[in-house]
Amino acid sequence: MLKALHRINAVVIAAFLAMHLANHLAILGGVDDHLRVQALLRQVYRAPAVEVAIFAAFAMQVALGLALLIRRGRPKGTWSWIQAASGAYLALFLAQHLTAIVMARIGGLDTTTWFAAAVVSRSPFVWYFAPYYVLGVAAVFAHIAAAIRFRALPGPPPPAAIALPALGGVRGVTIVAGLMGAFGPVPIPAPYRAYLETII
Repeated sequence: MLKALHRINAVVIAAFLAMHLANHLAILGGVDDHLRVQALLRQVYRAPAVEVAIFAAFAMQVALGLALLIRRGRPKGTWSWIQAASGAYLALFLAQHLTAIVMARIGGLDTTTWFAAAVVSRSPFVWYFAPYYVLGVAAVFAHIAAAIRFRALPGPPPPAAIALPALGGVRGVTIVAGLMGAFGPVPIPAPYRAYLETII
């Protein structure tokens, strides 16, 4: 029952993540392109009912994933470890990421491109948030890869399962590099520079 709910809920989350990661890849065209794509996609996922549903889906997925992890016990085999480790990291990532988003909005700060770019714009924040974001993206791809691999049992791992973890790492590095200005200047507006001072 838990596995079935976890899979069904994952479909809802996947729809949002597809938009969210596509938005982040728009940074390849520079920060203006990223902001334009974000504004377009927000017409869908920032509708109040949709946004509440997305937050609820993420909260439910974390709870279901942790319950499955506890019930299964110590992982056995490489793919079990990949699934468990990526799931545990995503639970930690989401707990921090969603909390930060809610707190920023309560403080009147819009969580646009600048919100993510600010924390990788200078030391000491970049030393934590750059790997934090890269590993977050990589964990999504690794978790999907593990699901694909287990669905293929008892056969060998499909090529997609083998390729996805590496693809996730490359995608994560690309997104963070873009937020750091690799594909064009990312001048951080004053409100976001001030926000950094509140999290020291």
